[in-house]
Amino acid sequence: MAKKKTGKVIQMLSPENYIRKKVRLLPIYKCLVNSDWEDGGFANLIVSRGHTNGNLSLCFYLVDLYCLGVKDTHFRFNITRSDFQELIEKGGNDGFIEISYPLAHNIVYAGLEFAEEYGFKAHKDFNSITRFMLEEDTEDVELIDIECGRDDKPFFVSGPFDDQVKINKILAQLEKTAGPGNYDYLLDGEDEPDKNGFDEDDEYIDELEGLSMEEIRDMFLNLKAHQETLNEEDTYRLENVTDWLFEKMTDPELVDKYYEEYLEELDIELTSELIPDEMLGITAGTIQISPESRDLFMKIFVDNADNPKQAHKLLEKFRNLTPDIPASYYLELQILREEDSPQFSQKLEEYYARFPDYSLIKINWLGELFLSEVLPKEYLDQTFSIQSIFPGRRKIHSLEMFNFLMFKLTECMQKYEANRLEGFCWAYEELNLSASDWDILDGLVSIIKSRIVAVNFSNRNK
Repeated sequence: MAKKKTGKVIQMLSPENYIRKKVRLLPIYKCLVNSDWEDGGFANLIVSRGHTNGNLSLCFYLVDLYCLGVKDTHFRFNITRSDFQELIEKGGNDGFIEISYPLAHNIVYAGLEFAEEYGFKAHKDFNSITRFMLEEDTEDVELIDIECGRDDKPFFVSGPFDDQVKINKILAQLEKTAGPGNYDYLLDGEDEPDKNGFDEDDEYIDELEGLSMEEIRDMFLNLKAHQETLNEEDTYRLENVTDWLFEKMTDPELVDKYYEEYLEELDIELTSELIPDEMLGITAGTIQISPESRDLFMKIFVDNADNPKQAHKLLEKFRNLTPDIPASYYLELQILREEDSPQFSQKLEEYYARFPDYSLIKINWLGELFLSEVLPKEYLDQTFSIQSIFPGRRKIHSLEMFNFLMFKLTECMQKYEANRLEGFCWAYEELNLSASDWDILDGLVSIIKSRIVAVNFSNRNK
């Protein structure tokens, strides 16, 4: 009998782990930055290193030297030099120039440190991956003075994709850390920066500032009572009044405390492609589910609202292709919900009793419980974390995360905790969700804020 071969088993590192553990051993190839970085306050930076095979790995850093530090960062691993050149040419509008490594290093860390002075953290991928493309920030790296801020103050410039929630969060942070009058900002579409904190020129803010709290309360209650028939202008007025009142109800220190707590809790790896076994309700690696079945699960999961009748047929096909697993019962519940079926509540209770540890059914069951008229005190006193819903999981699907976020917002609505809601909204803004998910979440947040404000006024009158 031939002897089995023995020897070392070579374990290939993932690109992320290679960058974390090995890339600093490679020599610097080129460092590039947009030519107007000093005048414009934003550095679009590339740092690349060369592999022994002639290929390159590189990291991109968008550094806001005026205020926010490392706003965005990503990497490309082991690409050819021709692909690298193509990337540079595609970014031709930035007018890239080659710079020394020490200058590139100092641009990143100067922006990072300036932002941290005012409580702004680097993009999440910087600390977990792309900082390892750079040398350790020690005295071994030549120190080069990089000007940050403008006129010795933070200067926030909003981008075209920054929504009002994000802008308000940044301005509130500056108001807290820099202090009133000690920062400037320029909102997208404006020509001149504002030097006095929040936008005092908004007609609705001016309108509110001239009224007493009782008058503002009456305006809110009147608009809310007729919100189903409001015209576009009054709908916008109601949104502004609600946001203004809600902000008055929050304590910035408590909001910041909850934000930090939720940010740590939501720090879990998300995937939008691979469907984990646990998402199907099975222990990882114990049952083989075909790629076709996984694709079918996702199709029913996403598309059942468009055609429930077709979804029933696809669910039958899914059950024929798979063993009896919790996922099929979850899909059935989703279809019943979309059909507004009277069987939904009964089936939800039945399937939750059968699969109490299956996360997707558990979230649905808890969500319905929190929407019920009488919520048992034992649940009202609990705080449901992502670890309690997805125990032992290191990675969850983005759709699982979306379901969790919807439940958490429902929980905040029942508990009427303004500070916790605001902190939670700030935290989940860090997640990479789809545009449709953002629209749904934003809509629900607006409803919850309005409800919390209304309940607050109702309690005052008791």
